[in-house]
Amino acid sequence: MKHTRAILILLGLAVYAVLFYATELPSLKDEGGVALRRGELLFVLVFQCDEMLLAPSFGSPPEFSLADRLPILLLDAAILGYAFSLGWLLMRLCGTGRRLTRLETTVFAVAVGLNAVGTYVLLVGLLGLLGNRLVFALPAMLTLTAAGWTAWRSRKGKGRRVKDRRVPPTPNPQPPTPNPRPLSPHWLWCGLPFVLVIVLGGMLPPVDFDVREYHLQVPKEFFQQGRITFMPHNVYGNMALGTEMLSLLAMEISSDWWFGALVGKTLIAAMAPLAALALLAAGRRFFSPAAGIFAALFYISIPWIASVSTAGLVEGASAYYLFTAVYAVLLWQERAGQPSAGADGKRIPDAIFFVLLAGYLAGGAVSVKYPAVLFVVLPLAAWVFWFSRSEQRLWLKSLGIFLLAVVLGCGLWFGKNWVLAGNPTYPLLYEVFDGESWSIEKNEQWNHVHRPHDFSLSTLASDSCRVALRSEWLSPLLMPLALLALLQRRRRRLACVLLAFFAYAIVVWWLFTHRIDRFWIPMLSVLALLAGAGACWSARPWWRRAALAILLFTLAANFPVATAVVYNRYFVALDRLRLDRERVDPWHRYFNRHAAAGRVLMVGDAQMFDLEVPVLYNTCFDDCLFEQMVKGRTVEQIRKEFAARSVAYVYVHWGEIARYRDTKYGFTDFVCPEVFDRLVDQGILRPLPNIKGHPGRGYRVMGLQD
Repeated sequence: MKHTRAILILLGLAVYAVLFYATELPSLKDEGGVALRRGELLFVLVFQCDEMLLAPSFGSPPEFSLADRLPILLLDAAILGYAFSLGWLLMRLCGTGRRLTRLETTVFAVAVGLNAVGTYVLLVGLLGLLGNRLVFALPAMLTLTAAGWTAWRSRKGKGRRVKDRRVPPTPNPQPPTPNPRPLSPHWLWCGLPFVLVIVLGGMLPPVDFDVREYHLQVPKEFFQQGRITFMPHNVYGNMALGTEMLSLLAMEISSDWWFGALVGKTLIAAMAPLAALALLAAGRRFFSPAAGIFAALFYISIPWIASVSTAGLVEGASAYYLFTAVYAVLLWQERAGQPSAGADGKRIPDAIFFVLLAGYLAGGAVSVKYPAVLFVVLPLAAWVFWFSRSEQRLWLKSLGIFLLAVVLGCGLWFGKNWVLAGNPTYPLLYEVFDGESWSIEKNEQWNHVHRPHDFSLSTLASDSCRVALRSEWLSPLLMPLALLALLQRRRRRLACVLLAFFAYAIVVWWLFTHRIDRFWIPMLSVLALLAGAGACWSARPWWRRAALAILLFTLAANFPVATAVVYNRYFVALDRLRLDRERVDPWHRYFNRHAAAGRVLMVGDAQMFDLEVPVLYNTCFDDCLFEQMVKGRTVEQIRKEFAARSVAYVYVHWGEIARYRDTKYGFTDFVCPEVFDRLVDQGILRPLPNIKGHPGRGYRVMGLQD
């Protein structure tokens, strides 16, 4: 029977691997326009390594530049160090530290500190105090002083207690592992290449649309105007932007929006290795040391994680907050109803602390992205309620503390929108709250894009297959290994709960979002923990060898993919990349050189980050500024409107407008070539020379400079 089960497991893994590498990748096509299969992509990457990986890393002509990255790393290290100090101090004030390992304390403290720092930057920005370095320097000095003094007192007190032998040493919180030959921690070094790729990629300028439209552009605008305000021209700038506040902080410290943006982007990337460390700690505690090592390596090597983290997208940060919140709930569940080890009555019970920690980190996930309310807060609140339901006093207390902590973690974002936009969830729930500069038409356009419309069984089957197998940058064998966690005898119930949590997230993703893969990517952290447990379901030599072979194969197969799916100019000088022709739109480069006076009115183009001159723009969901300034106006009125807003150039990106209209996003019908031709005939605009092969068109406003 045992041999039969072993054969079935190995056969199932082999079948999945074959299907995985036979799957087509729609976004990648060969010269004939045929979609590549994963196996073909891997073959190309391995045998054309010089062309696909090495050459782009050094640029053309090749160069090797790392010295210009050192200031970024130093400021990143300073912010992370401060976040750890602040988080550790807050946790100490709540009376914890007795039953957490050093690794657990680190991953929780950094998560708490980063969320607290983001909230403070938001508060400073709302008060209009950006630009005043004292509001950042003074709290930093006070925090570091308090943390140092607390650490000194703690170490001194600990030494005295050990000397007097009044308190026994803290017991090892890790459950004993059934494996007589535990996996060596040296295996963790196999994850270093992925960490380097993520960090090096994080320091590169952005290429992703969302990052250049709002993840970095919005903090850039806040920095330039010296305060955080409502943004009628960029709807995304009015959402929760917890990680973007880290970029804003770096901009304020360095007094440079470009440098600060790269620091903030690298901080977002750093949350992927931090999540891997959290997986290492969780695997050790809840399953076995080997499970923690497997989980950390599986997670850090997932190409999806490298892709979103190096691009500057926030899903890696969401995964970090999500997983640490789940981790804290599991610790709360272990200690619910148990008093703290402290006998002096000064320490709050461990159960209260961990539910408080879980709520605050769940709030941190919401501060990164609204959907975390559905993906994190609701299921964890239900988890807390269900586990403590048998005792009314316990569940009321635990659930109340959890929700209060959620408000502490993200409430200021909702309060800010309530005051500035009249809608705490702006632009969501328009039917309930209305909202500044929003309308029924805009709300319908937004919902048309961001809500699902096809609920057929065929679509359900297709999307389920995408999650399980066809999502482009998945890791081989991660899904089946996660299912093998059910074979863990000692922790089968926990594995079932985590799988149910993952299944819930996929259901929510399918029912309530527009079903892009990035919305469920944060759940890969939970899946990686299950895969780590699944890799250790048996201690038999045959499976141990098979699990190590799977791990090595996963790392070897994922590394070329993880470096190829991202912008990988790792060793090219940043000054050169700032104006890189492959990254920066040629019209943006033109305006950076020539539009020294006045503003550029951008029509259809919302990727403003690389522009170094003043601009006016709007996203496709906001009121079209060009339409407001031109429609229904006379020649003189148009001239006065351009002059009042200091518009010296107008740029229209017909390629982007066509893309909006060809998809469900949509774009105002007023913007058409005939309108621009009329403005040229009326002597308001003068066409600039075309850029060969580019769908955009630039114009100079007559009468302002001439």
